[in-house]
Amino acid sequence: MGNNSLLAIIVVLLIGIFAVVLIQANEETPAEKISNSFSETIEEIGDEIDDNTDAQ
Repeated sequence: MGNNSLLAIIVVLLIGIFAVVLIQANEETPAEKISNSFSETIEEIGDEIDDNTDAQ
């Protein structure tokens, strides 16, 4: 195996590792999912309260 093919394999592996790291960094942890869901729920409750108080 020549130096060029070895270098090409190393570059492809590094790009693959970099892609996996980026994908994992962008995923939300379970704690983040719960906190986002909780925040959305509180926001929806606030919107419903505003809708009901404006109607009267």
